[in-house]
Amino acid sequence: MKKRTYVALFLSAMALFAARVACANEDSYPNKPITIVVPFSAGGISDNQTRLIAEKLSKAFKQSVVVLNKVGASGMIGAEYVARSQPDGYTLLYGTHGTQAANLALYDDIRFNPPKDLKAVHSLWRQSSILVTGSATPYKTLQNLIDAAKAAPGKINYGSAGKGTQTHLAAENLQSVAGVEFTHVPYKGSAPALTDLIAGQIDIMFNYPESTTQFIQQGKLRALAVNGANRLTVLPDVKTMGELGYPDAALEGWSGIFAPAGTPDAVISKLAGEIAKATHDPKIEASMKKIGSFTMDLSGPDFQKFVESEVPHWRSIVESSGAKNN
Repeated sequence: MKKRTYVALFLSAMALFAARVACANEDSYPNKPITIVVPFSAGGISDNQTRLIAEKLSKAFKQSVVVLNKVGASGMIGAEYVARSQPDGYTLLYGTHGTQAANLALYDDIRFNPPKDLKAVHSLWRQSSILVTGSATPYKTLQNLIDAAKAAPGKINYGSAGKGTQTHLAAENLQSVAGVEFTHVPYKGSAPALTDLIAGQIDIMFNYPESTTQFIQQGKLRALAVNGANRLTVLPDVKTMGELGYPDAALEGWSGIFAPAGTPDAVISKLAGEIAKATHDPKIEASMKKIGSFTMDLSGPDFQKFVESEVPHWRSIVESSGAKNN
């Protein structure tokens, strides 16, 4: 009997010791470099946004914050790497609507569950796109385009950065909402699609402001609508889908920082506080608005609920689009 009592006391003491160590570790967080994994190529919007956050976190925590690009499988290689990392707050993910929601509908072979295996820390930005057409087309307005599409189903074609990308799903969503039919021309990236759009080889496409605005301002492309909740500061006269009578056609991307499931709440809270400060930095907010990115203010559980609600939303769009990849 005494032996069992000693064992029980020993286990209780060890549990208490472990709890105190964990608490001490959380209080001293971070005491070593942090890595933020970007599951996309260096130099893109995702990479650039992450580096802005990394710089701010590094100054706030007085620790090195490294950006690591782990590319492949539409972002899922990097996302899985973080999901399987130690849940201590030192390996984080720049996640998007793709890695956390849309890809679950696009692929059958995902080896982990993003909403469960990755814990939401704090949202970053929601990303608008622009519906554009070549300057030589007859489509002067969104309604012109929709009327023409209804009159000749399938005649108007649109380019995208590839099957299942946001540029593809945005067009599919517009078709569904407006009751029209376009013909999809997928490309390997948005750059070649944009080149063909300017050359008149395709009729329309959705693309991001960062790579499209200059061509609109030069008169090589015509903007028909902003595919988001807000007008763009760089194109203030271009109305949103909602303003033009098609609010349900708006399809914004979004991004945020995630940690492995099991990361202590105290660590999540500390990270979330500093990320919120970074996204509201006036210079960062101004630069983000120029490329159609608007600050999101969701933290911890609220952001987690938002992510979970986005899974069925993107699934319905993928299923209606026929974009499933396997």
